[in-house]
Amino acid sequence: MRRVGFVLFWLLGAALAQGIKVGVLAPLSGPASADGKSVLSGIQIAADEINASGGLLGRKIELVVYDDQADPRLAVNFARRLIELDKVAFIIGGSYSGASLAASPVANEARVPFIAAYAVHPDITHGKPYAFRMGLLGPVQGRVGAFLVHRLGIKRVAILSIQNDFGRSLEQGFKDQAAKLGLEVVFSEVYPPGNQNFSPLLARLRASGAQALYASGYYAEAANLVRQARSLGLNIPIIGQEGYDSPKFIELAGPAAEGVYITTTLDRDSQNPEVQSFLRKYQERTGIPADMVGASGYAALKVMAQAARRAGGLDGPAVRRGLLGLINLETAVGKIFFFTSQGDPVKSATVQVVKNGQFRRFLNVTDLALLKP
Repeated sequence: MRRVGFVLFWLLGAALAQGIKVGVLAPLSGPASADGKSVLSGIQIAADEINASGGLLGRKIELVVYDDQADPRLAVNFARRLIELDKVAFIIGGSYSGASLAASPVANEARVPFIAAYAVHPDITHGKPYAFRMGLLGPVQGRVGAFLVHRLGIKRVAILSIQNDFGRSLEQGFKDQAAKLGLEVVFSEVYPPGNQNFSPLLARLRASGAQALYASGYYAEAANLVRQARSLGLNIPIIGQEGYDSPKFIELAGPAAEGVYITTTLDRDSQNPEVQSFLRKYQERTGIPADMVGASGYAALKVMAQAARRAGGLDGPAVRRGLLGLINLETAVGKIFFFTSQGDPVKSATVQVVKNGQFRRFLNVTDLALLKP
């Protein structure tokens, strides 16, 4: 009996020593590599914090990371590998909407909780009970953009949308809210990802008489866009989104970045100790200021860990219920009031503006009527 007891004790100790495997999909190479490295840095900071405080459910977190290159085909294959071979407890999707749209159904079918750190397309989560999102839903963020235009006292607005799932979902939300607020969309065009020459579009936009420009895109396109707009004498307010939320945007755009507004979820001026601690640790780890992508990865792992603690284990259905039970949760990327049954967070948003080469708070948005999906 004593030997049996020893063996059981040894087996329990071995199980605890194994750690909890957490899958991470991120574009660590290719055109989205800056965002991939940022989201992974944020996740690593969160894992270090959790492990230093005793781990998750008494076990260390072990990250299993795959580079999906923001490619849906790779994302599907790696999601299957994480589930079938690596036996992860849950997955953090640190990639763009296309890759996340491909990976989330795989996790959902296996009843493995999946949380998209910052991808915005509604279909990543909708109809998939085990898929959740950390960032603002695309149409919600678009509504916040229209609210900002109205808040600035502007009536005539132009829209430039990047031609992908990210741009389409933002545009949908913006146009719907613009109609409710009585804004007039006087110009609306799309452009392909990677576009470098915006001058023909901007010349036509200027002739439209628009008083503001709502332009979706990632930091490289955004930097080219705002530089060229200013060089053409187009000095109207430019409103971007979380794709602009990177120190690389400010670096590449230079003086043209000054005064650009972005709707995002990382409030650099927040008094939340977790936000300020994250900003400091990210700077120490990477040598550059934090962005929304890194903060979203950090928050995604923290929220998943909170749900697992609430569940008291790693069973997929229990962790899902744990996520749905979280309310009024302060995170590094705003306050989550609750998660909807579709896995989307109803959460605060922030508008940041570039001042003296840094993102600074312009206003925070907490109106649930605006923020609910």
